[in-house]
Amino acid sequence: MEYDDVIVGAGSSGAVLAARLSEDPDRSVLLLEAGPDYVSVEQTPRDLLNSRALSLVDHDWMLTAEAVPGRTIPYPRGKVTGGCSAVNGVIALRGMPADYDEWSELGNEGWSWEEVLPYFRRLEDDQDAPEDGEGNLHGRGGPIPIRRWKPDELAPLSRAFLEVCKERGFAEVTDHNDPDQTGVGTQPTNGAEGIRVSTAIGYLYPARGRLNLMVRAHCLVNRVLFDGYRAVGVEVESGGTTQRVFGKRITLSAGAVASPAILLRSGIGPRADLERLGIASLVDLPGVGADLIDHPLVQLMFVPKPGVFDPEIPFTQAFVRYTATGSTERNDMQLYITNGFDFSAVPELVAVTGSPIVFTFTVSLQRPRSRGRLTLASADPAVQPTIALNFLAAPEDMRRMVEGVRLGWEIGRSPAIRKFAERPVILTDEMIASDAAVEGYVRDTVGTIFHPVGTARMGPDGDRMAVLDQRCRVRGVEGLRVVDASIMPGIPSANTNLTCIMIGERVADWMRSSD
Repeated sequence: MEYDDVIVGAGSSGAVLAARLSEDPDRSVLLLEAGPDYVSVEQTPRDLLNSRALSLVDHDWMLTAEAVPGRTIPYPRGKVTGGCSAVNGVIALRGMPADYDEWSELGNEGWSWEEVLPYFRRLEDDQDAPEDGEGNLHGRGGPIPIRRWKPDELAPLSRAFLEVCKERGFAEVTDHNDPDQTGVGTQPTNGAEGIRVSTAIGYLYPARGRLNLMVRAHCLVNRVLFDGYRAVGVEVESGGTTQRVFGKRITLSAGAVASPAILLRSGIGPRADLERLGIASLVDLPGVGADLIDHPLVQLMFVPKPGVFDPEIPFTQAFVRYTATGSTERNDMQLYITNGFDFSAVPELVAVTGSPIVFTFTVSLQRPRSRGRLTLASADPAVQPTIALNFLAAPEDMRRMVEGVRLGWEIGRSPAIRKFAERPVILTDEMIASDAAVEGYVRDTVGTIFHPVGTARMGPDGDRMAVLDQRCRVRGVEGLRVVDASIMPGIPSANTNLTCIMIGERVADWMRSSD
């Protein structure tokens, strides 16, 4: 059987694309997912439904990445329908208009802020927006419910954090998705009545009854199949056997790690790298796997006093969006508080912190200048690719992170926060006063918010490193697209989930109207 569309990956973009394309009853759509598929809310495990905590264990690819040269960290990615939208922290945040205008200015027609805003509005059921939804920033009636924490819902730590930040001069933000606002406020979330509304729930569940949509789980895609230079299908390992499935159009939506890996195994990527692994080169595209960007973070940990930590409260509710001193990019930094983490199941962390429970202030650089790279370690799809994040390679990234750590320390050591803490972990006033000590702490502890983008980015014809054109079609072949975080030519100054959903919505319109 040949499908009209074969989509690889049912994550934040792929589930959206499958749901939208299958709205046409004359179009047959096959959606392939490497992880499990839960066909109803009732069948979905609690860890995926619980919007109050991350789910990083039971539905994970178990990847690792090199944060800085010589230091490897876990690199969780969602392995389930819904992808990372099914396991994330339900922070429903958009980037700044300048982020998307940059995409357009780089030669990607159709991706300016003005052009993508309708798709952000389409995906939303923003419960704090006006009912009519006309002429404003937000949408009503979309698949993803969005709401903001109310004052009476905040944990005491989060309330104290808000007040301290306002006392320090940060403006109070009522809507972090309003680009005219900057400062401190509660987070917009895609949680509804305590349930994490992933793209599996918001988009796929309503589409399940369509006879023209087939969702197949536990299907690990090895490579794309070609007839000459036209994509005609994919090779899949499923149930212990290798199978082939064919489609008129093939779309990779497996994420910024898996999509470029599939391209590379298919012979699309840097020719020399492929030939070293015995992969026949089809199209020499040096940009596949290059230009990896992610949001680095550093955590300042504090041991809470007895009774402060409550596992039933959300792990994070409020944050500051601000511009680093001397930066030319607005809102290029985030500082947020977590109400608590339980490290009991991770003895290594307990050994470091001296306590199974901590609360944290997390500093995150939203517009890093450093770039990493993804490469294949083997042609075997069961072997994870090599992921080098290359955090802090740019001196400006280190400068802004050091400033952020000092800001977090000042807030964390304020009287209003001290009453919740027994002691800080590792850091001291003496360390904070030393540039070398803070830089060392940042380098030794830098991690990620798990927002990889850019590994198969789009760009104009003259851009040698562009893998895709502005409509996400792979250069040098026909019938093949990439539609996920891989396509981004720059990282948004925000958690990437809403942007990935927007990408699915944006490209679905193009795919419904033409090849």
